[in-house]
Amino acid sequence: MRSPKTRMVYAVLASLVGLVGALVWPAAAEAGIISATGTAELVQGGDYAGWYKYTYDLAWDFTKGLSHWDLVLKPGCTQPDHQIVFETAFGGAYDGLSTGDGWTPGQPVVFTVSYEGMFEPQGDPSINLTAPLIKWEPYETYDEPGKTGAGQFWFYANILPEYSTFDNVVAAKYGPDKAFGDLTGAYPSCQTIPTPPTIPEPATLVLLGLGGAGLVLTRRRR
Repeated sequence: MRSPKTRMVYAVLASLVGLVGALVWPAAAEAGIISATGTAELVQGGDYAGWYKYTYDLAWDFTKGLSHWDLVLKPGCTQPDHQIVFETAFGGAYDGLSTGDGWTPGQPVVFTVSYEGMFEPQGDPSINLTAPLIKWEPYETYDEPGKTGAGQFWFYANILPEYSTFDNVVAAKYGPDKAFGDLTGAYPSCQTIPTPPTIPEPATLVLLGLGGAGLVLTRRRR
């Protein structure tokens, strides 16, 4: 349970993270609507340098509170050389933030719910999905997602992005029900980032050159 001071700091920081203008807001007055926009930023330094940080702005409008949501991936993302990493796996505080219960559009966007992300290669049995996916669940929070909400979620991957509108790759569970929606923007292509060619050290180049010269002299002598 967070202290009141921690809650206040948490809410203020979270509100700064929220990008209201980036949200794709679903149409109102219709049950089970969810949509997302995605970006992919090439990481320039740190532990994930050369990888992409995928960030998703999510909006939903349900008849019950959000239980969790999924980003459905292509089957190729289950290959052993495809790596998907979450900050919580290495001691990070959370992999996503959202508004809480009782929030409605028009109010200030303050994030009070934190989420943990996880890669699920076998899918999500709770909504009968068998495709690989990334799942975000609320955790370690004094609040919970509401019927209507907005949030931002992220992960790191050595996977190249592709850009378009992708139908029904966003899924959510709310109460006993489920909903599917579209994603606009960056989506994991399930093609890994090409590995740069290995450049030999200068000393190795000298040895290779000497070896090549020796081979030429040997051939001439023959």
